[in-house]
Amino acid sequence: MLTYAIGFVLDAQLACFAVVLSCMALHDRENRSLRWLAFGYLAGLAGAILDWGGRWLPHWMSMGLFMEAAPIGYACFYISIALFVRRGERARWFWALLLGAALPLFLYCSVAGHMNWSATLEDFLLAVETGFTTLLLLATHDRDTRWPRRVMGGFLAIYSLMEVARVLIFFLTGRMPDQAVPWVETGSGIVYAVSCGVLPLGFIWMMNARLLVHLNRQSMVDPLTDLLNRRGLMAAAEVELARYARSRQDLAVVVLDLDYFKKINDEFGHAAGDAALCALSRFLRNSLRETDVVGRVGGEEFVLLLPGTPEVEAQIVVERLRVALMGHPIALGSREAHMTASFGVAVSRGRTPLSWETLQQEADAALYAAKRAGRNVSRIYEEPGIAERPVVRLGPVRVR
Repeated sequence: MLTYAIGFVLDAQLACFAVVLSCMALHDRENRSLRWLAFGYLAGLAGAILDWGGRWLPHWMSMGLFMEAAPIGYACFYISIALFVRRGERARWFWALLLGAALPLFLYCSVAGHMNWSATLEDFLLAVETGFTTLLLLATHDRDTRWPRRVMGGFLAIYSLMEVARVLIFFLTGRMPDQAVPWVETGSGIVYAVSCGVLPLGFIWMMNARLLVHLNRQSMVDPLTDLLNRRGLMAAAEVELARYARSRQDLAVVVLDLDYFKKINDEFGHAAGDAALCALSRFLRNSLRETDVVGRVGGEEFVLLLPGTPEVEAQIVVERLRVALMGHPIALGSREAHMTASFGVAVSRGRTPLSWETLQQEADAALYAAKRAGRNVSRIYEEPGIAERPVVRLGPVRVR
């Protein structure tokens, strides 16, 4: 009686999810993974319809095709996950061949009356599908969707083990689980019902997790140069200042502004100006350490965060950048241009407490001093009353 009640609740649940997911897939037609998830639940709904209409349908249809419905649904779920995590997509052909080979067996068993073998074949297919989907979910390295993948993988792992147990019970005892080990029959039904409700919710959780990370990235990254924007820089600066407060290793902030950038826009066009900014962004990323932070705060102004960099080393790094930029050609279509920049430097110098606003204001003040000095120079901030010192001059040496 309990098994029939679970089956009725499951069929109603499949119908509801099939309708909702189909509407979502129609609304977001570019989302292929969501589309395959909807296909899976539509297959489950088709199986439920065959189950409900069994008394009016031929036996080969009501039982043969009914047994194929759940494996088709879980194969679609595997494909939806594979599309979402961008791996394992070629396995769809394996599932198509496997389910295609299983269909004649289901039909034969339904006609010949071998329903125990048909049910065991279904259990075997579900065990294989849920096992492979579990491996796909847990083996994917994506921190953004880690928790929803673990939750879905955990439920599918339990379900796969229950299906394996059902297959083993049949081959070891020659009887179905509801006759040999009734609690396995009940447990597998409950796990199936729970997994059918948890999997779409977990999938939606996974989509939302990725979307949230994408939106956060958009709010913190400059769309043109793919560098941190003002908000992203502020977040990175808070992290570096917290590290500085613990380690007392000096932090340097550099503000650089391209000299006479308007001439590039006027001579080559604004599209070329955007290309020049992107080229400068790549130059800065390639010239600095992985631990250094590069951001664009607007126009042609960039900010560098150099953690663990004392004053003398900051001067050397900035001067190397200045000299290297002078000799770095920027390709603008069929022509080349050379750019220079003015640099302002501020260093923590062991001060506590110290805020990001303070360092930024000091670097800006040093940058204005560099512009007043004729541009294409660097200045390091000094306390009020002391003129900003020029950064030590170096020859053409490589940047770090």
